[in-house]
Amino acid sequence: MSTGVWQEKREIESFDADAKGRLRPSVLFSFMLNSAWKHASSLGFGYQDFATRKIMWVLSEFQLRIWRIPCWTDAVTIETWGKKITRFYALRDFAVCRQSGEKLASATGAWIVLDRESYRPQRLEQLMADFPWQIDKSELETGLKRIPESTGAQERKHYAVQYSDLDANDHVNAARYLQWIMDSYPRDVQEQRQLSAVEMSFLAEATVDDEIAVLFKEEDGRDVAAVRRLKDNKDVCRAVVRWQG
Repeated sequence: MSTGVWQEKREIESFDADAKGRLRPSVLFSFMLNSAWKHASSLGFGYQDFATRKIMWVLSEFQLRIWRIPCWTDAVTIETWGKKITRFYALRDFAVCRQSGEKLASATGAWIVLDRESYRPQRLEQLMADFPWQIDKSELETGLKRIPESTGAQERKHYAVQYSDLDANDHVNAARYLQWIMDSYPRDVQEQRQLSAVEMSFLAEATVDDEIAVLFKEEDGRDVAAVRRLKDNKDVCRAVVRWQG
């Protein structure tokens, strides 16, 4: 079995960056998710390993803290490791640094394993008994609290889910939700400010042809966003967004 800490290097390409040359937050999120899948696969707990057992990984909660956003042509190192099991959740942390060692971003996520047919959560203690958990290595702490529904939020954007939005589980990719949320801000906000933190709760799935609305409400100096499936008026994702300055 390979190491308990996965490390890989990425160079920020032109198509990863925004109009100001900065790495888009949704792409940073995708980098982290991809590292997580690679690490899990290297240990025998990846998508294909679980698909043969008719179970799947599902992201439930994610918290991202950005200290300094990297830019086009920058080279970064991404580290990720499984931290521990808490109830039905597998906790995984991330650290993104420059080659100089400067910390750029930190994150933590909580995944559950579901039966593909019944969607019943699987107990992880036996399923992942051989996983090399890094119990004493913590990047960010999470309380595993779901973001509550916010009343009185106003719609900013409307989307129809396309095939290109889907992941291997036939649901909207987690990073796409963050992209939709960021795209709901005016251009001047995105150009003049830097995202400092985002917390996300993934509550249900969306798939092709679902109509989606992105709603916002400002609460206590932060933005609370909801990505809502309109056919049943259900929030499939909620987020708390904070900006620097």
